Amino acid sequence: MTNTEGGTDDEEYRDIAIRDRLATTGQVWMGQTWGCAQCHTHKYDPLTHKEFFQLYAFFNQTADDDHPSDRPTLKLTDKASTLILKELPADKQRKTRIYERGNFLTPGETVEAGIPAAFPPLPPKAPRNRLGFAQWLVSEDNPLTARVTVNRFWSRLMGRGLVDSEEDFGTQGVPPTHPELLDYLALEFQKDWDVKKLLKTIVTSATYKQASDVTPDLLEKDPQNKYYARGARFRLDAEMVRDQALASARLLSKKMYGPPVMPWQPEGVWLVVYNGDSWVTSPGEDRYRRALYTFMRRTSAYPSMMNFDAPNGEVCTIKRIRTNTPLQALTAMNDPAFMEAAQRLAERARKESPADPLGKLYELALLRAPTPAERKRVAALHVATTAELARQPENTSKLLHYGEVLYSEDRQSTLIPDARTTPREWRYLTTDPGSPDWMKPGYDASRWSAGPGYFGYFTKPSETTPIKTQWDTDVLWLRYELDLPAALPTNFKLPARTNSQFDVWVNGVLALSNIFERSGHYDYPINDDGQRAFKPGKNVIAIRAARNGVRGTGQLFDAGLVGSVPLNLSKPKPGDAAKAAWVVVANTILNLDETVTRR
Repeated sequence: MTNTEGGTDDEEYRDIAIRDRLATTGQVWMGQTWGCAQCHTHKYDPLTHKEFFQLYAFFNQTADDDHPSDRPTLKLTDKASTLILKELPADKQRKTRIYERGNFLTPGETVEAGIPAAFPPLPPKAPRNRLGFAQWLVSEDNPLTARVTVNRFWSRLMGRGLVDSEEDFGTQGVPPTHPELLDYLALEFQKDWDVKKLLKTIVTSATYKQASDVTPDLLEKDPQNKYYARGARFRLDAEMVRDQALASARLLSKKMYGPPVMPWQPEGVWLVVYNGDSWVTSPGEDRYRRALYTFMRRTSAYPSMMNFDAPNGEVCTIKRIRTNTPLQALTAMNDPAFMEAAQRLAERARKESPADPLGKLYELALLRAPTPAERKRVAALHVATTAELARQPENTSKLLHYGEVLYSEDRQSTLIPDARTTPREWRYLTTDPGSPDWMKPGYDASRWSAGPGYFGYFTKPSETTPIKTQWDTDVLWLRYELDLPAALPTNFKLPARTNSQFDVWVNGVLALSNIFERSGHYDYPINDDGQRAFKPGKNVIAIRAARNGVRGTGQLFDAGLVGSVPLNLSKPKPGDAAKAAWVVVANTILNLDETVTRR
């Protein structure tokens, strides 16, 4: 991961990247915890501190150097390129030294690329570079690569590996439960490295095809199913849990390839400091792409997936943990993405089987019919929910139009344009207006100056950010009066670009405070007090912007206002409460253990 933060040492982070590659390579292909020897000789396995840096030397000759451009890259098309690991030419090869106690600032003895003594040597004709190292990994004399790879595929299919510690085949790892089976599969795999053939062998076995039902006797003898007396049963991975719900509702997009997408997520999760990046919900079917395509920022992972143990991507993850926590149930029952899937699933079931929506829900979600006992319980839930929603007409309407309620950005309207389009003129002062009345409607601002954004100045003119109104004092006071209709917009936000700290008031009520500098426009959400302060008729947006840093660096401020047009939901009709109750039933079925587990 490239680190572009000011004041960091490029060589330090290049070294960190090399160590991470080496440690990951050792765990992925060899089941070895090589990273434990970067500061001292391995405490348990046969790997010395020197041997770690001999392995390090194989990876130390790539051209990447923590540059912000992520160089070197390979151009694929006019618009697309990809990162590559490119070897340095012979005359620019780096010397590899042992870092005493792992500190890159204390280099010691020079070492050459080499294989640890505990393992077979490089093949006779293999070069001493990454290509030769790769040839060694899959050589006939190296038995670990095939065993570790076979074990990983087994674990993905069976829920646990023949060696449970799939990332550690060392002395501190867990011994295999079926060593002869592991030997057989590894030797067969090593003949041709045919993954498809390996998977076919496993999934057509009697072991894999067992039912996951368990008897009290089996549960007592083998509670963790180490010996595979029954079929595997484990919770789906985070991405699959979401995709399963969308697929049941026929929402899951089959679109493939292309850039990442941004499905719905709560406001404020993706608060990125120092730049204008923001989470903008993707339009149309891109909202329902497979979770594989969800935009991933390492410092801010997608929240619902994180609750289901998805890693954040800051470091390589060899084996995902699988937990069972209340947060997962809360996510699946309440996350709007799952609720939208439930609403569409219920709508589909009612249309396709109006006489028996319950049976259709089971068919669509679980591929089976409900048992008589399940019918009785779910029918009781539907009756109780119908009675409750009959007393809550607003909730009935929301459940029947959940997607329209959820995606307020589809109804977003610009109330005050900013400098990216045609900016409006703000009233402004560069001296303190004194009385707080300037923040409220009815204040006489006729003596204030008027001008559009951008406000500020640069020591050198900018073609991309033209200053429209000069501002070179420490503080700027801004005021804009606007009329709002009786049907008030909702979800107000203040798009702003600034390198200043600022406060915002709505009709005299503090609505937003910001101290962060960002390089682009960012949609700042108005707080709850500010949302409630808006009213039909005259409203005032008042802003106090104050320079960050010294005057010579230049300063900038531009702001606008957006809001969502209110959704005009019709009043529920007779029978709508019963229809909405099927949404609650569908959400319950999507959260059954049977729905979110592989069994």
